[in-house]
Amino acid sequence: LNGWSMELCAGTHVRTTGEIGLFRIVGESAIAAGVRRIEAVAGLAAYDRVRQESEILKSLAQTHSTPVAELSKKFEALSEQANAAEKKLKVYRDKEASQLADELTNEAKVKNGLKFVIKQVAIENPTDLRELGAKVAGKVGAAAVVILASVNAGKVSLVVNCGADAVKAGHQAGKIVADACGRLGGKGGGKPDAAMGGGADASKLAEVLISLG
Repeated sequence: LNGWSMELCAGTHVRTTGEIGLFRIVGESAIAAGVRRIEAVAGLAAYDRVRQESEILKSLAQTHSTPVAELSKKFEALSEQANAAEKKLKVYRDKEASQLADELTNEAKVKNGLKFVIKQVAIENPTDLRELGAKVAGKVGAAAVVILASVNAGKVSLVVNCGADAVKAGHQAGKIVADACGRLGGKGGGKPDAAMGGGADASKLAEVLISLG
């Protein structure tokens, strides 16, 4: 066994590494504690992969009018530009959300000592909808019952926020969401002061919102 692997192995063996030819690693991952797996192609398959990757690089270089050797710098610059644009967009969205929150707060209707804001709004992202609901509830105060909904791609997102006084009066966000989303063909829930859910039947949204008021 002089110079040969002695461990139990079910892999493919060669007499010399020269028989393998070009060796190209395509993946590496953990398969158990302290054990890593390397996936690779060799021989003609490796040459084909190199050729394919080369064609992709040439195509990217041509699209961005940049030499292949400068692609890394080019994409770093594009990434920085994208990050800067995202930050500017976030500032714009935050400003827009604050303005919308002020408008919704001014539309609050008083009923039994509580202030209700129930509205469908044009918000694409459920996360943004949740943040908007929290902003409105914060502005309205402890007596707030804020119920906001949005529709995107035919699906409903619903968020409910209840202030401390509203919760004491029996209005629980989790229960409101669970009931409303159930009627909208979906589900949801959460805490007494904040909850969120969704539904698939947007055609019933107007009716559900009216019933919650």
